[in-house]
Amino acid sequence: MTTERPTLNINVKELDAGSWVMFELPGFTTASSGAAQDSLAALRKASATSYYKGNGSLWVKMVSTGDVLGSGPGKGPGPGDSLQASR
Repeated sequence: MTTERPTLNINVKELDAGSWVMFELPGFTTASSGAAQDSLAALRKASATSYYKGNGSLWVKMVSTGDVLGSGPGKGPGPGDSLQASR
């Protein structure tokens, strides 16, 4: 993903618990949550939301905790899992 923004909010929802998605964010350096991993291979093996910084990019793996039903009248899916990446 490429953007000129100084921060980027990433939100995933409607995923089964344990499902994941990985992003490469060139030029980004930090993530607001998740566990730091020491290699891309370790990031791929991570079972919880994690990140790895290397080769000029921040790699983020978001692992879903599963949809939690909301508390409103429709009781639809909750807000999902999110984090913020920064330069």
